[in-house]
Amino acid sequence: MNELDLLRPTLAFATVVDTGSFRAAADRLGRSPPYVSQMVSDLEDRLGRQLLFRSTRRLSLTADGEAFLPHARAMANAFNQGLDTVRDTRRNLAGRLRVSAPSVLASPVFARIVSGFAAQYPGIELEIDLEDRVVDPVAARVDLALRIGDPGDDHRLARKLFTTRGVVCCGADLARDLTAPDDLMASTWLRSPATPPRLGLIGPGGRQFTADPKAQIVVNNAALIRTMLAEGTGYAVLPEFAIHEALDAGALTVAVPEWCIPDVAVHALYTERRTALTNARAFVDHVQAALSAL
Repeated sequence: MNELDLLRPTLAFATVVDTGSFRAAADRLGRSPPYVSQMVSDLEDRLGRQLLFRSTRRLSLTADGEAFLPHARAMANAFNQGLDTVRDTRRNLAGRLRVSAPSVLASPVFARIVSGFAAQYPGIELEIDLEDRVVDPVAARVDLALRIGDPGDDHRLARKLFTTRGVVCCGADLARDLTAPDDLMASTWLRSPATPPRLGLIGPGGRQFTADPKAQIVVNNAALIRTMLAEGTGYAVLPEFAIHEALDAGALTVAVPEWCIPDVAVHALYTERRTALTNARAFVDHVQAALSAL
């Protein structure tokens, strides 16, 4: 037996962890549970390391399993991507794709991206769920989650899409009164529930401004925040990419223009590892291609 013989049991190991049981992994792989269990056991024997703690109720990773899992997942995804490339399965993609995204993405740019994807892949039943609450995408049966900020130690496969900076914006009339960070303390801060109640900005020369504005309104819908801003109600910190058309049209104006929040990354989190993952990858590729053309 050579090292290539470890590929199949490695993919089986990654599938067992992602599905949570040998039975679920067997259903996904089209094999029997004993066969899948034996493949993982053979892998452990070959590696000379125990990867899983087994009990009648649940499975858990050993320290060696934790260390090996990212590599096993990378191999599994690279293998599936290779098959997609050779088979060119994306020409006839079909099935459901449910995408979760923060409501701040409800912008003309994102609308065109979604419309373009739907036109390119008419066989996919696309569902966009704009949600600002912190929810478990797996429990919510979401196939792909778009998240702004550091995904941290999220166990799902994360792919960085792009980075953006957050700018302080408001209506044109109010902008004349908001030229320095201290001016923000006398106005109302409109923020989402996911935003901490302390305002932190970075200015020229790396100077920092941190404050706890007394007047705050928590709104869980970015479209409503933008409408309130245009009506002259306070200010908000929003991703520049999501509002640049509103800025160009004069509907919104940048306040304290020399100050912003640090750049943040937008990630795509894959929550499925089945054939549906192909649809999710196609959506992410489409997003990146559309953004690169801007």
